[in-house]
Amino acid sequence: MEVIKQGIKYGVVGIGNTLLSLIIIWIMTKPGGCPETISNLTGYTVGLINSYLWNKKWTFRSEGNWTGSAIRFFGVFAVCYLMQLGLLLALNRYCPENPPLYGFFKPLLLMFKIDAPFYNQILAMFFYTLANFIINKFYTFKT
Repeated sequence: MEVIKQGIKYGVVGIGNTLLSLIIIWIMTKPGGCPETISNLTGYTVGLINSYLWNKKWTFRSEGNWTGSAIRFFGVFAVCYLMQLGLLLALNRYCPENPPLYGFFKPLLLMFKIDAPFYNQILAMFFYTLANFIINKFYTFKT
């Protein structure tokens, strides 16, 4: 039961972080005109700090050392971030106009003005979130 509760809590924190990161990325990229790598890094950094605090205290209720868990958390983030950024850049290079499943969701996505490159951001974020949960559950906040 505890794993299910943690999964739900992680999902709630993850949804909040995803929305926070996407909003920051969108503001910086679209109206702000920043390059996608800078917008992406900024969005993930803000989400990362928010995520660590909520997951340590609320999701996993970790009483472990703040320094040790922070080092593990930021290390896990770095690995997952680089993997998602690599996926994002690969998708934008090899699938700039027709990413996986984009055609299937295109009418809905276009209603929200989500173009193919931004859809690639969403795919990369999904990958990041899944990998991050698994590693944090069994390594960073192992209880």
